[in-house]
Amino acid sequence: MSAADGMSVNDLGQRCTEETHKFNRRVNYDPQYCFELFRRALGTSDSEALTFLWQIYERQVVSWVYSHGSFKHTGEEAEFFAHQALINFYFALRGDKMDRFTSLQRVLAYLKACVHTAVMQYIRDQKADMNRSINGVEEQSLTPDLHIRLDMVETWQRVEILLPDHRDRVLAHCILVQRLKPREIVKEFPDLWQNEREISVASFRIRRILRRDGSLQRRYENSDDLN
Repeated sequence: MSAADGMSVNDLGQRCTEETHKFNRRVNYDPQYCFELFRRALGTSDSEALTFLWQIYERQVVSWVYSHGSFKHTGEEAEFFAHQALINFYFALRGDKMDRFTSLQRVLAYLKACVHTAVMQYIRDQKADMNRSINGVEEQSLTPDLHIRLDMVETWQRVEILLPDHRDRVLAHCILVQRLKPREIVKEFPDLWQNEREISVASFRIRRILRRDGSLQRRYENSDDLN
């Protein structure tokens, strides 16, 4: 049993922050605290641990995006790809899938790989759009897709500001992006929500927060998404 095993999430978060600062200064550091924080956040779906991880590693993920060789060709903000990488990382490793990883080094290597995947998938999608245009698809049919994509990016950036809690962000993503029903969300995330009533209560709360925002009201004035 390691020293990290018996620590509270709050203490783990503080120690992980300290050890990460040491790592960034290239001095000796102890990886056990951050690894245990990852294990609780992903392996046991501890939302408090997940919030700590996002606070600690979001800047590092953004840095990886900036250093990616193809990022400069995307025309997007680094935060857009960082968010996509973190979401993909969470979905890929939550639950018993986290058991495959035995060290912090391997976990972070996978997270960095998610950054690469997010950037390259975007590049591939852009090339596919271009190929469709070259092959005779009318340009006007692509333009609405571009506007929709840009609008989604701007909207989600605003949602992230309004919903600092990661669990709220996951629920908003399920509702606004994936269009999942409450029963589907419970089935997909049984460790975050126990029943459909919890989903409904949380959904009402976050929709109320989002409805109060003027920019989102204008974007969704003719939509039922926030109602």
